[in-house]
Amino acid sequence: MDPEIFSDFIIEAKEHLETIEPNLLELENNPENLDLLNEIFRPMHSLKGASGFLGLNTINMLAHRAENVMDELRKGKMVVTSEIMDVILTATDLLRTMIDNLESEGGEGDVDISGVVETLDSLLVAGSAAGGAPKPAPKPAAAPSAEAAPKAAEPAPAAEEELEPFVAQPYKLTVAAREHLDDFLEEAREIVQNLNESLLGLEKADAPEETINDIFRYYHNLKGNSGIVGFAELNALTHEAETLLNIVRRGEMQVSQPLVDLLLHVVDAIESLISSVNPETSEVVPVDIRGLVASLHHAVETGTVAGDDGSVAPAQSAPAAAVAPVAEPEVEAAASSTPAVDDEDVKIFIATVQQQMAAIDLSLEEIGKDASQTSYVDALYRSLVTVQNSSGYMGFDEIKLNAKRTADLVDQARKSDLDFSLMHDILRQECSILTDQLDAVIATLEGSGPAEELVSAAADAAAAVAGGDVQPAAEVEPAVEVEPVVEPEPVVEPEPVIEPEPKPVLKPAPAAPRPAAARAARPESEEGDEEEPAEEGGSAARSAAAAARGDAAAKQAHKPKVSSTIRVDHEKLDHLMNLIGELIINRNRFAMLARHLDEGGEHLDIQEVASSLTETTYAMARISDDLQDTIMKVRMVPVKTVFTRFPRLVRDLSRKSQKAVELITEGEETELDKSVIEEIGDPLVHLIRNSVDHGLEPPEVRLEQKKAETGRVWLRAYHAGNSVNIEVEDDGRGIDPQRMREVGVKKGIITADEAKSLDDQQAIELIFAPGFSGAEKITDISGRGVGMDVVKTNIKNLKGSINVHTEVGKGTRFTLSLPLTLAIIDALMVTVGGQVYAIPLEAVSETTKLDAKRLTEVNNRKAVTMRGEVLGILELAEILEIESDGEEERQQLPIVVIQDGNRRLGLIVDSLLERQEIVIKPLGDYLGEKEGISGATIMGDGSVVLILDPHEIYRMSMRTSS
Repeated sequence: MDPEIFSDFIIEAKEHLETIEPNLLELENNPENLDLLNEIFRPMHSLKGASGFLGLNTINMLAHRAENVMDELRKGKMVVTSEIMDVILTATDLLRTMIDNLESEGGEGDVDISGVVETLDSLLVAGSAAGGAPKPAPKPAAAPSAEAAPKAAEPAPAAEEELEPFVAQPYKLTVAAREHLDDFLEEAREIVQNLNESLLGLEKADAPEETINDIFRYYHNLKGNSGIVGFAELNALTHEAETLLNIVRRGEMQVSQPLVDLLLHVVDAIESLISSVNPETSEVVPVDIRGLVASLHHAVETGTVAGDDGSVAPAQSAPAAAVAPVAEPEVEAAASSTPAVDDEDVKIFIATVQQQMAAIDLSLEEIGKDASQTSYVDALYRSLVTVQNSSGYMGFDEIKLNAKRTADLVDQARKSDLDFSLMHDILRQECSILTDQLDAVIATLEGSGPAEELVSAAADAAAAVAGGDVQPAAEVEPAVEVEPVVEPEPVVEPEPVIEPEPKPVLKPAPAAPRPAAARAARPESEEGDEEEPAEEGGSAARSAAAAARGDAAAKQAHKPKVSSTIRVDHEKLDHLMNLIGELIINRNRFAMLARHLDEGGEHLDIQEVASSLTETTYAMARISDDLQDTIMKVRMVPVKTVFTRFPRLVRDLSRKSQKAVELITEGEETELDKSVIEEIGDPLVHLIRNSVDHGLEPPEVRLEQKKAETGRVWLRAYHAGNSVNIEVEDDGRGIDPQRMREVGVKKGIITADEAKSLDDQQAIELIFAPGFSGAEKITDISGRGVGMDVVKTNIKNLKGSINVHTEVGKGTRFTLSLPLTLAIIDALMVTVGGQVYAIPLEAVSETTKLDAKRLTEVNNRKAVTMRGEVLGILELAEILEIESDGEEERQQLPIVVIQDGNRRLGLIVDSLLERQEIVIKPLGDYLGEKEGISGATIMGDGSVVLILDPHEIYRMSMRTSS
């Protein structure tokens, strides 16, 4: 699978799921909100379609079933209930699991979806009994008609009984090269994506008038492209859809929900047809589309969509000849007769061949300059094949024959590594004849009169031109003898496979999937880069067949890698580019100064050079600061990306604990570094689970305490200096310090004597001790003694801190203080024991110098009274267990006051240095985890400085003083 396509799919799939889940929760509270239903249906439909493109059958099946239920809810045939929401939410969980598996393992993984699929099917069956909800087909790859046929519609079974059993007979598409087929499939997928978006937009009341014209053009282009490659089923299906849309364009039929549903079913069928193509062999395994084509034909004939109640089914009035086997002679006759064309077909043919002839001229001109340019040789071949197929469709047999002969000549020569400089004159002559034929045809087609008569006259004109001078082609044909080798001629051979088709409309309007001239202009290396992933993508795209064969090894061999991405505003990138330009200019100034110093002699003005060097250094400092600031802004992501997952969590916890809970989020636009965002999710999950399970009382208890029956949990984020605070608060029972002491002793975390010496804040913080749990019993929510210690560990790894504020009977608030980024911080540099250390500036409350005689003893600890507050004082060297210079000889003591939540501590250091921005580096496996040390940084002179962890320092100080 193409890694870029794979990566895009994973990103988009996650975005779709992030959109679906909160809307589902909102829908549960507002079941009558149709806009919410549409907001859920659209991303689910897109996820289904995209997974079908990539052959992700399990994801496709589950998304399809969920989409069917959402569709019934949209139509009002089913009512939103908590039970239905439970099933849909479970389906989104499974989808998310499979998407995560794709990202980590390269495959959907062994995820059992059978239970959810059966439940979704049973919901549809129940809906069918109540009001006619359609029952989905057991497999997503089944014929669209089977999916669309409602059980309640009487005509449908009768119509299906008239059809003979469908036999899928594989056949090959008429393509000149693998790249041609890749172009066709790529454009078909783009068209399907555009159709999905346009059709869903068509449902809106304010849909622009141009939307229906856009949809018409998409179907028309796909019809033309499928005709060029001989894709009969796709051509027949898109022809009927195009005809129906043409009626809508003329105002003879109004846009309605049943019409949009029918066209969406057509898009689903197109997805299945595209997936049935094997890019390796150009072979198609036909899909039964007879019922769906009959539905379209019925809508065209009657001007109404079958089943105006919202169902889509073949109408009773659909002629039996359109679907019965007796249609075979008509199809064969049509295949041999002059095709029926319209004015639009003529316009597209003219535009196509003019484009291809311009590409042919460009290729011949470049080959004449340098015959070794294989990219232009390939472009020449593809353009000739396009002219061949387009002319064959329009019935211009002479042009088709000449284009085929010339294309075969080019193909045989390139496969034999012949020197194209020797063939240039022959190719010029052949293409000149072809151009004369096409010019004559175009001149006739651009006249007036019915399209059919023009085509007939144009064919005569082409034959007349060919009769005058075709000898050069006849002369080279025996020499190359390539007709038995390529044989892209028999476009009509697969037609017997589609003999039960509703009507013989298998001839498309020719349209080139992509201008050959554009491809010809690409360099050779680019062409090679494009073909290799196409080969890989082709085999991976057949993952459905690989799964059927149990070919796990093949899947692992093509395991894609998905990189983490950030969406960046274009203005930020422009600013970065400007900064890079300034950086280059400044670099050149340094180089100039260095050269000036190197070449200087007696006349060198040192003062002038020093002034220029200082100025350039200041400019470099300004640019680097701006560059750093911009890069940090690029990495910033709103916390909303994390917050969106918690409404679902609170809903599930509320149902499990049988508590009424309301989650209130604030400050969702607050931004954090992406690396922090990616790690903060798990700690917040534990905190919210703790608030719902432990913090909030049961409804009956809350009523007794004169509280609202519905408990509240707040999740808020806001900036606080150089950090971001995230709070999880509840209005529950609060934390009782005495109970924390009792549980700590009971769990063996502390002794009874230690419990007595703890103040209330220290007792409350026992909640972070490993193995601590205040739950009475173990449940699937909590009670195992894990969670809060994990929170503390994760926050510490993020260079942050966590604090608790609680009030018994009123609630608890956990505050996470996180750095804006994990890469660069402001730090205060200090010396202790002859070594330099860095203290994160966000934890420094103040710095001062105290007279040593002001220190007093309080409970065997040094303390000082500062501004009416008693502040504990400790030697930092004592905490770190290193030798200090000794405070006995010092009259004044440098003090750094650090703040850990609501607690403050004064640290005696040897000296205070400057404030400095530092880059955090991990200690590495060799040093491992060191208590009190959070990392290291490298100074300008190359020395390594350790960074202290203020939270750990405070904890270590409590142990030291005791």
